[in-house]
Amino acid sequence: MFENERVVQAVNDHSSIPYNAPASDFREVRGRTSVIAFFLGMAIIAASIFLGRSYAFFVVFLTFSILITLLWRKVPRPWIFLVSISAATPIAISRQQFACNLIFALWFAILNIRYLFRLPRWIYVSAICAVLGICISSMNWISDDLIRGLMRQGANAFNFFLAPFLLLPVVYMRMRESRDNVANLQGLLFCLIVPSTLILLLSKFLGTPINVWQASLHGESIPDGFLQYQLGKVIVNFLRTEVGFIFAALVCASSAIVVSRVRPLYRWLAGACLASNAFLLIGAGSFGSGFACLCGLAAIFFILARTVKIGRVFVSVTLIACMLSLTYFLSPPSVKEYLGERYHFRVVQSGTDQDRFQLWGFAVKHLLEHPEGVGLTFSVGDREKTFIHNDYLSYAVSYGVIGGLAYAFLVAGLLISFFQRRKRAINDAYLLAIHLAGLGVIVAVAVNSMTDHMNSNRWYFNVMWSMIWYSYFCSHDVQIETVTNIKNGFEGLRRNHK
Repeated sequence: MFENERVVQAVNDHSSIPYNAPASDFREVRGRTSVIAFFLGMAIIAASIFLGRSYAFFVVFLTFSILITLLWRKVPRPWIFLVSISAATPIAISRQQFACNLIFALWFAILNIRYLFRLPRWIYVSAICAVLGICISSMNWISDDLIRGLMRQGANAFNFFLAPFLLLPVVYMRMRESRDNVANLQGLLFCLIVPSTLILLLSKFLGTPINVWQASLHGESIPDGFLQYQLGKVIVNFLRTEVGFIFAALVCASSAIVVSRVRPLYRWLAGACLASNAFLLIGAGSFGSGFACLCGLAAIFFILARTVKIGRVFVSVTLIACMLSLTYFLSPPSVKEYLGERYHFRVVQSGTDQDRFQLWGFAVKHLLEHPEGVGLTFSVGDREKTFIHNDYLSYAVSYGVIGGLAYAFLVAGLLISFFQRRKRAINDAYLLAIHLAGLGVIVAVAVNSMTDHMNSNRWYFNVMWSMIWYSYFCSHDVQIETVTNIKNGFEGLRRNHK
């Protein structure tokens, strides 16, 4: 009785709000403005490739970023589209390595500080822990050269702590007020998935390997998993423990669009991105990222099975499996040979000195010796350094126990949020595609963070977290659709009763 009254009250509260109506703080802008934003973002990427890390690019970008933020800060979607594309810029700004999309985010946070206090409450718990971890660890990373220590560790904290915990949520939080799910999906596909996929493909096939000799020292017959490519005046890193993350994330996000009933053009384009990133993931030979990718796909199909008929799920699973298998069989023999060597090393010879459990043991020992944190680091040890290969432990070693808990809480909070939304009705195919994309990426990140370092590359790191937060806020208010469906059901019952 009382439960029904609460439902009726919820319906009445939303009775005057059409589902497709924009919220008071969100202006739905269609047409040329969003297209202009797309080409401006691609121009930033092109300029970075042709100019590299030069003062010309640095000065022009800083000027452009603050001007466009002043101009578009009250027009959310075009500005967010531009920021999303700039996440794929293959270089960072300044010697201290600030990612381009975070410069936009910083200007916006300064000009609109009120948005820092409008995030979901659970986010502040991890953000506060992150800030505490940075402050407590400073007792170890502030050296005799105070200015250099503050600049180096400040830049690291800005990119790898404040970015996923505060800046990127502030950028994307206004997307939860958008009711144009078609435009939202366009942003995910054209501004986050396509630019990064395109740059990675161009680097692989048009870039010039610059470290063939060093890569050959690792002993494999071909050094694909250790190569760096020069594209124009930028260097694109294809080291398997760094690049595998972004391939897995892009495969999951693309698959979510392919299996959803959206416009065929979007599905075909997403399918092309899926095949491209799957090919690159196979060539990288990262078993950790490959396993994380499969976990992300499994999560997508699990939620899909609770939303659509089981027959459609079977067709979707078959389609993705065939695409992945075809990608593998069409790969060059050298790629298959390299993957076979990686399988023999990682699976057959699992008891080598590089075994992850041993590395994690070193990290735990170091953490017990320095529970307050030592500043950002990916390795531990006094004389002989060993990589940690675990993001949860890496954050704990870098920023103390509190910092490690902050990162774990952030990942866990996002996982819970995405999985909880499966209980709500998502009848819009475009909204479902966005939700599944975010779910697949966060699952892949949560799993892959156990075996590698996602934050060892700023470009890949920001693209992945941008996809997660974009999808999170675009599908944040799906309960409005649920209330609308309930309302329609009640109206139908009333008409039948009369």
